[in-house]
Amino acid sequence: MVREAELSALRVLALVPYALGAAPSQRYRLEQWAPVLAEREVALAFSPFADPRLSALLQEPGRVLRKAWLTTAALLRRTREILALPEHDVVIVHRAACLAGPAWVEKAVRTHGRPLVYDFDDAIFRLHVAAANRPFAWLKVPGKTATLCRIADHVVVGNDFLAGFARGLNDNVTVVPSSIDTERCRPIPRAPSDRPVVGWMGSSTSQTYLEAAAPMLRAVLAARPVELRVVSNRRPALPGIDHTWRPWSAATETHELAGFDVGIMPMPDDDWARGKGAFKALQYMAMGVSTVASAVGANRDVIEHGRNGLLAVSDRDWVECISRLVDNADLRRDLGAAGRRTVEERYSMKRSAEKFEAVLRDVVGQRRETE
Repeated sequence: MVREAELSALRVLALVPYALGAAPSQRYRLEQWAPVLAEREVALAFSPFADPRLSALLQEPGRVLRKAWLTTAALLRRTREILALPEHDVVIVHRAACLAGPAWVEKAVRTHGRPLVYDFDDAIFRLHVAAANRPFAWLKVPGKTATLCRIADHVVVGNDFLAGFARGLNDNVTVVPSSIDTERCRPIPRAPSDRPVVGWMGSSTSQTYLEAAAPMLRAVLAARPVELRVVSNRRPALPGIDHTWRPWSAATETHELAGFDVGIMPMPDDDWARGKGAFKALQYMAMGVSTVASAVGANRDVIEHGRNGLLAVSDRDWVECISRLVDNADLRRDLGAAGRRTVEERYSMKRSAEKFEAVLRDVVGQRRETE
């Protein structure tokens, strides 16, 4: 960590792909860390590529011409901005400075002589496009991620799987997990229920993992009297499976999480899933909710099976793990409390923000030494 006596004011420009508040990757990384960094004399100025109209439109199917028009307008805005790049000590690029095209913006930043920190938290070097935007898949240029790793002064990633990719391209790589605001997300006592709630919360894109787990969910509902509750921005496609759906909103997020007795995070074992952070599990754990997650990627780093949560591989594992928790309120309580301690000790907003600050100060310090 950076010693207080060493603190000096830093001006940081953050080039992000989406409007503020529109994307979890930004919200639980740079946007969440900004107030902590500001207290430590690091001022982040955010510059989104997509305005709120385009950010919202990207979640909808079709509207191809409208999306193309707004994307073109965003490219023009970004071009004007880079041609008149303001004075900053360092520039951060989160995922990509532009949603379309090669890394011309990031290369222009380097041409201006600014230190560049590249931050990403998914396996975006693998092409992964939501169904709503498949006509634009060719514009994503997956090879851009490798280019950005090579040209950056430092690469910050969300987990060890992503670090393995980045270290093949850059010697300066630091893992900083997406984090939890442990003051906002904290356990809320609730009365025990005869019908425990098995809950899932997430976005429409990750909801495909829940829908793919339909056979396991049917088996769980057949084994125990539970309520399956889904909180998301799209009704899940779970035909024939009894469940409750509630629309997600930032205002009700912690209230909805507090209503879970068991939080679940099913995922396939593929490169995209291995590159994802364990954020969903961390949200459950921060709220003191007992958690079951697929034994994939960062979930294995966060959860110690039987100590602060449970890990599952097969459908049989899933049914057994959820059944154990449904049947044993004491086990739910103990695992939930241990999960909360894990988040406080390793994944808090303050801890991740300070690790990120250390990277920024190191990059700026090295650049100043060479000038």
